[in-house]
This record gives sequence, C-alpha cells and structure tokens, in this order.
Amino acid sequence: MSAGMGETLRTRAITSTLTARLSPTVPSASQTYEPLVRSALRQRLTHNIFVFSVAFTLVVSILLGGEDETSAFARLLSPGTWTIACLKWFVGVLPVIAMRKVYLTSAATPATSPAKMLTNAIAKPSTRRCLAVYMSCTLMLFALYMSSFTSEERETLRLNVFVKSRKHPYYLNGRLLFLVLAQLWLAASFLLRNIMLDRFVFKWTKPLNSSELPYATSNLLKLVLTMALFTSFSLMVYSVAFGLSRMLVLPLLLKLPAVSNIIRPFVAHYAKGTWTLTLPILHWSLLVRSFMMGLVTLMSWEFAESLFDAYVPQPIKVGNLTADPNVTVVSGITTQDTVFAHFAYSELAELASDESSTGNARRIALFGDQKYSPSLWNVVARQSLFRLGQDYQTFLRRGAPITPPVIVAPTIPKPKDPPSTPLIRKAIFRAPRQSPLSTMLDSVSSDSELSKAAEAVAGEMEGRASQMHIPELFRSVAPSSAAAPSANAVVAKPTSSIISSFIAQVESHSRGLVVGYCPVWLKESAMRWNKWFYRERLNKAVEVCLPNRELDALIIEALSHFVCTSLSEDRYGVVQRDIPRIIEAFLSFLSAIEEYQIEVNAKYTPPTPDELSQGDTKILEEKEMMRLEVARAGDVLVVVSDALKTGVANISRTFGDKLVAFKFPPRTARKLQSFVDYT
Repeated sequence: MSAGMGETLRTRAITSTLTARLSPTVPSASQTYEPLVRSALRQRLTHNIFVFSVAFTLVVSILLGGEDETSAFARLLSPGTWTIACLKWFVGVLPVIAMRKVYLTSAATPATSPAKMLTNAIAKPSTRRCLAVYMSCTLMLFALYMSSFTSEERETLRLNVFVKSRKHPYYLNGRLLFLVLAQLWLAASFLLRNIMLDRFVFKWTKPLNSSELPYATSNLLKLVLTMALFTSFSLMVYSVAFGLSRMLVLPLLLKLPAVSNIIRPFVAHYAKGTWTLTLPILHWSLLVRSFMMGLVTLMSWEFAESLFDAYVPQPIKVGNLTADPNVTVVSGITTQDTVFAHFAYSELAELASDESSTGNARRIALFGDQKYSPSLWNVVARQSLFRLGQDYQTFLRRGAPITPPVIVAPTIPKPKDPPSTPLIRKAIFRAPRQSPLSTMLDSVSSDSELSKAAEAVAGEMEGRASQMHIPELFRSVAPSSAAAPSANAVVAKPTSSIISSFIAQVESHSRGLVVGYCPVWLKESAMRWNKWFYRERLNKAVEVCLPNRELDALIIEALSHFVCTSLSEDRYGVVQRDIPRIIEAFLSFLSAIEEYQIEVNAKYTPPTPDELSQGDTKILEEKEMMRLEVARAGDVLVVVSDALKTGVANISRTFGDKLVAFKFPPRTARKLQSFVDYT
C-alpha cells in the first residue's frame, strides 16, 4: 500500500460568480416625467402667455392710452408709449399671471350653488391673497397713471390729493377718492367673477384650433364687449354703494367718539353737502375716466387669464424626448398630482391608438417588458384600475367624502385583587370602664350617639315631608335646608348670547323696515335674486359626483385601445389576464351611471296641457329651468358613459366570439352580451 493511501482527500467548492439581482422598479414620476412637463409648461408661459399679454397691453396703450390729442400712429412711434406699456404689464399683469400659476389646483370646488361656492372661496386663505394681489396691481396701475400728469395737469383735472383750503388743508379730494375706490371695487368684482367661474381649477381641454385661441378676431371682440358690459354694471353698482355709504355710513362714523377723532380732519366736509344717488351723473367726466381706466385694466387681466386657460391645459408630449419613451410615460401615470396625470394619460391614449409602425413597435415593447418588476403593463393596468375604482366609489357616494371608521378603544379588564387575609382595624382589648360622671357628660355632648340619632330622625322626617303634599300656606313657613334665592337677585347671562340676540333683533328690525318701505318690484327682484343665489343646481351636484370625468375618459380610452391591440401585438398574453377585470370595471361603472341617469331624468316632468293652457309663468319657468339643468347634468354624465360604451364596444367588436374564453360574473356577462349582440 502506497504512502499516500493513508492521507485524507480534501475537496473545495468552486466559488460562483453569479449573484441574485433584483429587477428595478419603474422610476417615480418626480424623477422622470414631472421635470419634463414643468419645463414644457415654463416654455409655454414665457413664449406664449407672456409674449401675447405684453403685445395686448401695448396695443391697448396705443389705442386707448392717450389723454391728449396725439394720434395712435404717433403713440406707436413714441418710445414713451412702449416704456409705459411695459411698466403697466410688469406691475399690473405679471403678478396676476404669477398668481394664477401659484394657486392653480386640480380639485374642483364641491359646491352646488353660488352661495356655497362663495362661502367656500371666502374660507380659503388663498382668496384673500388673490384679492390683495388684484388690489395691489390696481393701485400700482393707478399710481403709474397719475405719475404721467404734471402738477398743473392734475390741478386742471381736479385730481389733487387734498382740496384747496387754508382752513382745512387735509380735506381729501372727493373726485380722487371716488376714482381710487372705483378701481378697487372693479378689482374685487373681477375676483368675484373668477370665483363664480371656478377659474382657479385646472380644466382639461382638447387641442384648440387657431380660431379658438384668445387672440383670434372673434374672441377679441367678444372679450372687449364682455368686459365693457361687466365694467359698466360694476360701476353702476359701485355708484349706488358709494352714495349709500355717504348718506348712511359716514354720518354714523362721525358720531362715534374714537373713530370721529381720526377721520374728521379728512372727511368732515363730506357730511356738510347734500348727496343724492344721481350726483355722480353730474360729474360725467369722472365716470367716463373711471370706466376707461377700469376697462383697460380688466381687459388686460381677462386676456392674460384667457391665454392661461387656453395654453396650460393643452396636451404635452415628452416621451419622445427621453431614451425610453415607454418608461417615461408609464412613470408619469403614477403621479399623485391630477394635473400631471392628465398629461400622462393623454400621451398614453395617443400611444394606444397610434397605428403607425412606431406606435406598433412601442406597444409590442410595452407588452413584452421583462426588465422592470412589476412590468410596465402591470403598472399601467394597476394604476388605471385603481384610479377608476376611486372615482367609481366617489360616484357611488354621490361625491360625499369618505367617513372614517369609528375606532372603539378596547376596554382593559381590571385585574382581580389577589386574595389576602383581612386585617382587623378595631380594638381587640376591652375598653377601660368610665366613671358615671363622664358617661353622663358624653351622652349630652354634640357628637354623642343620642345627638346623631336625633339628627338622623329629623332628616328622615324632613324628607318625608318634602314628598307629601303640603299647602302653600304651610310650605312658606316650613324650614328648608337650602336658602331660597332673593327676589331681587339678578341672574347673570352670558355676554355672547346678549350680543347675538341684540344683533338678531337689529337685523330683523332692519329687514322689516327695508321690506316695509321698498316698492313691490324691488321686493320681487330681491326674492328672485335670493332664490337664484341659494338654489341648488342639479348639474353642479352631478359634477360633484364625477370630479375627474375628463381623466376617467382618458383612462378608459387608453385601456380599451391597449386591449384591442393586444390581440395581435401581445406575444406573451400579459394583457389577456387583465381583460376580465378591465371589462368588469367598465361595465360596473357604466351600469351605475345609467341608473343615475334614469334618476336624473325623472326629476323633469314636461308641462301638462292644463299648465300650458293656464299660462302660469312661474310654473313654466321652473320646469324650463329644471329641463336645462337635466340637460346639463346629462352632458356631464355623457363624458364618462360615452367613453365606456365606446371602449366596451371596441373590445367586443375586436374579440367577438373569443370572449367566451374568459369568465365573468353573471351580471357582467349579461351586460357584455348586449354589446356583443349589438356589434
């Protein structure tokens, strides 16, 4: 036997160079998609909104900016006109555009009446900031306007700050005060108009033609006419409010001791002269100047905000700017911001319906992705169905917020006391015998057993007497344990309740006086306006149920086209697994919308022949108003229902008899069968 036979053979495992690598996830939207969209929006802001708004301000300054006899052509060639126009845009229009950009939101206001919409807006801190921006821009434009005059010109126009008086040198000029307050009133009115239009909410629009943009000739004429009517109506209301405040509010303020000492050196002369509501008509030139200044300001604001409304919601394509467009677009739909989700699903829907060779290749790559975990298609299906599910639940709740579940804290059982030996806390020895004298003294003391027994008997007798029926004659002299309150005692009331009751009495008394002295036509107008302001709109209630209807329509369009193209482009069948879920989600949403559509349509009943023959204008107006609201509510529901019908119809037309291979719930199967039979 050789010497090496006794040695132990040792083996060593070969080290593997293979490592387990996890598949990467789809990047977040904040890393890939949102920076590109922000860059595109920034370019639109600078190249479209800024440029066209500056040009509009320049044109208005050339046409309406002259106080002298200079012609428009001469102002066009004047460098001062260009400088003043740029300053007006910088101090009066640019802050408004920046404010729209900052306070743009995707959450629609859940209000069904103008009163609720105004109440919700006032409760937001952003509304007060917007009012401050509008008024600041107005004051800066007014200061720029006044700086263009010399002191002699201001004196000629009677627009000095103080009146000419040696005795009262600090009396404010009424013409200037009227002009300044008129511009502030117009700024507040413009903000109120934007609130009623819900203009700070992002509204998705389809691509616009050149004739639909704000600088088209027809739209410019419409803008000028609208702002002229709005300015005229606002100034008319302002003149009435200014006159009423001069006749009613100012005399009351001058009678208050603390306030009067502050404002009397400046406005005491206003209380001496007579004032009527027709007095501003006598100062026609001042009204015309206020109207022209307000019209120029409001037109500049309206044109800038119209540009913002037209250019910002336009679709943005950023996928082709990156190395992997599919990853960029799919990561965009994972964003939590609804505005970015609109842009992402718009580009995704265009990819799903693209019939070119490039679109075909991109869809094949999206369906066959194995690089990411979860895959690109899984992210698309999961995010899309999740958003649709959220909006479906919101629709079932009719727009009501989710009520958080009430969490009841579990009761902790009290631990049982451990068994213990009871302690004897009494004396165990016999007490020493007392003398007869001490025993007698203890029996007549205040804390003796005899006194305690007497008090117990007296208390029991008093209790029984209180339960018995005792005549008032005897009850008035009966002793009582509690002292009765004196007749002259004054019960203290809370100060807040006294003030609130006083304010309520003043309001009711004032309302009674106003109603008693107002003419009949004014009462009817006030009642009609009050009904319009507080009445719940049916179409607004439907809009609250579907706050993201445009986004839902884009999601449905994208999913339906992907399902249809997967029949020939999905090589691995990844889309086939999700077809039952997609169709079930579509048909469930469609069934809920159709049921609600029937409920909405039932709210309108056509006028009967008897009502038409009687000619009751009030009933006919109410029914006509309800008919219009039902029609507008139907237009809101159609946005999602038409997209669902078109999507299910395309899927059933594409797959046909192949849908038998899928399993559906009975209700979904019956609904789907109607589409298959129709197609």
